[in-house]
Amino acid sequence: MHLYSKTAGFQLWGLLSLLTLLSTGCGDGGGRVGGPGAGGKTASSSPASSSSSNMQAPQLKPRKVKPQPKQKTQPAELQGNPDDHFEVVDYVHNYQIQKPDPGRVTGEEFAVMKPAGPGLNASTFTVVKPEATEEAAQPDAGFKLPKGFTALKEYGYSAEGLPRRIRCDRDYSEMVLVSAGVSIQGAKTGDKNAQPQFSILQDTFYIDVHEVTLEQYRRWRSEMIAAKGKIPEPAGNDQANASYPAMGIAYTDAINYARTMGKQLPLETQWEKAARGERGFDYPWGDGRPLWHKNRRPGQIDAVKSFPGDLSPYGAYDMAGNAREWCDDWYSPTAYQSALARSDAGVVRGWTGPKLPVVPGERVARGSRDSWKAWKRGGENMRTPSADVGFRCVLNLSSGEKQKDKTTRPANAF
Repeated sequence: MHLYSKTAGFQLWGLLSLLTLLSTGCGDGGGRVGGPGAGGKTASSSPASSSSSNMQAPQLKPRKVKPQPKQKTQPAELQGNPDDHFEVVDYVHNYQIQKPDPGRVTGEEFAVMKPAGPGLNASTFTVVKPEATEEAAQPDAGFKLPKGFTALKEYGYSAEGLPRRIRCDRDYSEMVLVSAGVSIQGAKTGDKNAQPQFSILQDTFYIDVHEVTLEQYRRWRSEMIAAKGKIPEPAGNDQANASYPAMGIAYTDAINYARTMGKQLPLETQWEKAARGERGFDYPWGDGRPLWHKNRRPGQIDAVKSFPGDLSPYGAYDMAGNAREWCDDWYSPTAYQSALARSDAGVVRGWTGPKLPVVPGERVARGSRDSWKAWKRGGENMRTPSADVGFRCVLNLSSGEKQKDKTTRPANAF
């Protein structure tokens, strides 16, 4: 009320001032304030004044005005939704995004879920505690990571005894665990090339926490130049900050980078599971609208991990926004129809995409320029991709062979 009273008082003072100004400055009847008729005097009609009025005013040349370029209006979906923006303030503490604490006590974590049902919205939550088996999870003594990878023990272990996070010693990238199991792929409505929706069973794999950055890509390219091997092309955005995703990368350079690091490019089914979780959320954070701590629109490029809200159920960042990303599959607009035709008891098993090119020279690129939805897919020419195409890598582990260090399909870049 104190703020309202001050505002109201200011508005009243301004109104009185305006009335006073109008009453003292409009006596000439001409609507001019402070003109020749101010103070109640009328204009003289003497010959002198008449002669003065006949004097010609100096002619002024019209000033040329440079035409302004017409502003392009972006489609509404590219302008960003103002409702997706929130501001962190000191005096309101309803919700808080907290960085992971490696020193936390096991069992302190919990999940907050929006329950499904009529009449329930984002103000109603269910708190889900971790399962006892996960709290007491111990490393599997029989499991060994491939050479060149290190378990980050501070992040704990899964119920199967696998490290939840590992590091690739070659490019210093961290990778998160995506356990084997069934997940939802595709969408029931929306883009035709993402239909029909189906269930797929996949083996365990690790995926990079974020896209390959310019720093990582530049370092690798320098190593290739020093080795006098095939020199990869520089990133299309090579002049950007080192923490930005490397973009404008040809598929052949992306897959060669992955192989150098002992990793692979993800299948699009792997990419989508890592982004959407087993339940197949529309977005990495669930099915609700995004909450960005600063303005963000689809297609916007920022340093990796700039938006804490763009985090998947497994801990992978920027799978809704930032760069679009290469996958290892040949692109086909009807790929999901072909996959569903191979289902066994309603579940697709071991599907790795089309075996041959369908659209000449095109591989799958995941992500979108005009939406946050994680099921969006498209095709890009593997040699001349769009400027916003980057990549991240995976490390494949099969359920029956936990040390698998090669792809489950031929990875011929050509």
